[in-house]
Amino acid sequence: MLKRLLYTIFFCMLAGLSCQASNQRLLLRLDSILSNREAYHNSKEMYISILKNYAKKKQSKEELLKIYEDLYQEYYVYQFDSARVYINKAILLSQQIKGTDHVIQNLLYKVQLFGIGGLYSEASNLLNAIQVKKISPKLYFLYYITRFTLYSYRSDYCNDDYYSPRYRALAAYSLKMAMPYLTRNMPEYDFYHGEYYIYVTRNDKKALDYYFKTIHHQKETSRYYAMASFAIANNYNAHGDTAKYEKYLIQACIGDALCNTRENLALQDLAIFLFKGGQKRVNNVERADKYIKIALEDAKLYNNRLRILEISQKLPIIVSTYESMIKSNNSKLEFTLIIISILIIISLFGIVLIFRQNKLLTLHRKQLYKSNDQLILFNNRLNILNSELLDTNRKREGLAKLYIDLCAKYIDRLSKYQNLVQRKIKAHQVDELLSTISSSRLSEENATTFTNRFDKAFLDLYPTFIDEFNNLLIDPQPKKTGKTIKSSMTNEQRIYALIRLGVLESSEIASLLFYSPQTIYNYRSTVKNRAKNKDTFEYDVQNLCTIIK
Repeated sequence: MLKRLLYTIFFCMLAGLSCQASNQRLLLRLDSILSNREAYHNSKEMYISILKNYAKKKQSKEELLKIYEDLYQEYYVYQFDSARVYINKAILLSQQIKGTDHVIQNLLYKVQLFGIGGLYSEASNLLNAIQVKKISPKLYFLYYITRFTLYSYRSDYCNDDYYSPRYRALAAYSLKMAMPYLTRNMPEYDFYHGEYYIYVTRNDKKALDYYFKTIHHQKETSRYYAMASFAIANNYNAHGDTAKYEKYLIQACIGDALCNTRENLALQDLAIFLFKGGQKRVNNVERADKYIKIALEDAKLYNNRLRILEISQKLPIIVSTYESMIKSNNSKLEFTLIIISILIIISLFGIVLIFRQNKLLTLHRKQLYKSNDQLILFNNRLNILNSELLDTNRKREGLAKLYIDLCAKYIDRLSKYQNLVQRKIKAHQVDELLSTISSSRLSEENATTFTNRFDKAFLDLYPTFIDEFNNLLIDPQPKKTGKTIKSSMTNEQRIYALIRLGVLESSEIASLLFYSPQTIYNYRSTVKNRAKNKDTFEYDVQNLCTIIK
C-alpha cells in the first residue's frame, strides 16, 4: 500500500514537472509569435488591400456586396471602426438590391460588432428592430447566436448580482433556441455544443469533450480554435487546475496572435496570471508587462472602448503587484545586507577569539599532557596499592579463619576432656572429680576468652560490621557504647560474624559458641525475621565489609 502511494506521488510529481516544461515551451513559442506580430499584421493588411482594390473596380452589386462582407469579416476582430464602415456599406447595398436575407444577416453582423465593441444599447436597439417573422430559417441560427453573444457580453460587463444573472439567463435561452439549427457541416458545430453544455446544461465534462473536438478539428489560425482553448482554460481554472489553465490560456493567446485578433481577452488574463505567479518562475514579471502592453496597444488599434477600460482597471493591479515585488525584494536585500554585515563582524570577532583560544588551548594542552603523565603515574601507584590491599585483606581473612579453626579445635578438645571427667565421677574417682571441676571453670573461662578475643579480632578486621549489619535490619539494636563494649558483639551479631567468615552450618557455629544447634537456629530465625530483605539476608551478610577501612 505504501509502495503504491509512493509510486502515485512520484508520477504526480513527474507529471507536474512535465506540464511545467510544456507550458514553458508554449510561452517561448508565444514570445516568438508576438515578436513577429508585425509580419502577421502586414500579411493581413496586404490581403485587405487586395480586397479594397478589387472593390474599386467595376463589379456587380452582388459581387461588391460579397467583397464588403469579406472586408467586414477581416476587420471584425481587427479594427472596429473599419468593420463598422464596411458593414454599413454592406447593409446599404443589400437594401438597394432588396436582398432581405442579406439585409438581416448584415444587421445581425452589426449587432455582433456593437456587442464586441461595448455599444450594448445600440446593439440591443438594432436587434429588437429585427422582426423575427421576416427571418428565413437559414438565418435562425445566426439570429439566436447573435442574441447569445450580445447577452453574454452584457452579463460579463455588468458583473453584478442583479443584472448579470438576468442577461446570463437570456443568453442561455438564446443558445438553447439556436441549437436545433446547428448542423454538423458547420465549422462552429463542436464549439457551440461546448457552449451549450456550459451555459445551458452545466455539464463541464461534455463541454470539455466538444471544446477538445474543436481544437482538434480547427486550425490554429481559426478564431474558433482560440475561443475553444480559452473556454477550456477557464473550465480548468474553475476546477483549480492552474497548470492546465495556463497551458490552454497560452494556446488561446497563440491562436489569437496567428489569426490577427486584436480583441484578445486571453492575453490580458495571461498577463494577470503571470503577474500573480511572478515569483514562481523566472522572467514572469517581464513577460506579463510585455503582454499587457501588447493587449493595450491592440485595444487602442481596434478602438475597443470596453477593452481599454478593462485594461485600465487591470493595470493598477499589475503596477501595484510590481511595486510590491520591488519593495519586497528591496526589503529582503536590505535585510540580507544587514545580516551579512552582522555575520562579517561576528566572523572577525570570532577569528580574533579563535586565535586567543588557540594560544590558551596550546598552553592547556601542554599542561594536560603533564597532568596526564602524573595521572598515569598515580594510577599505576594506586593499582599497586590496591593489589597490595587486596592481598593484605586475603591474608587477614585467612589468618582470622585459621585462628578461629584453632580455637574451635581447642574448645572441642576441652569438651572431650570434660566428658572424660564426667565418666570419672561416675566411676567414683574423687581425684578425677576435682580435676573435672577445675576443668569446667577452665572451659567457661576459655569460652569467654574465645568470644572476647574473637570479637576483638573480628571487629579489628571489620570495624564497620556492626553498622553495616544493622543497616540490613528493620529495627536494629542500638549500638553499644563504652571502651570495653565497642570491641564486643551480641550473640546474634557473633553468629552472623561467623557466617560472614564463611561458617554457614549451624552445628559448626554451635560448636564454636558453646550453644546447641537448635539455639543457633533460633537465633538465626529471629534475626532473619527482622531483616529488610529476608530472601537474600544471609547472602547480603556474606557481602558485608567488602571495603576494609
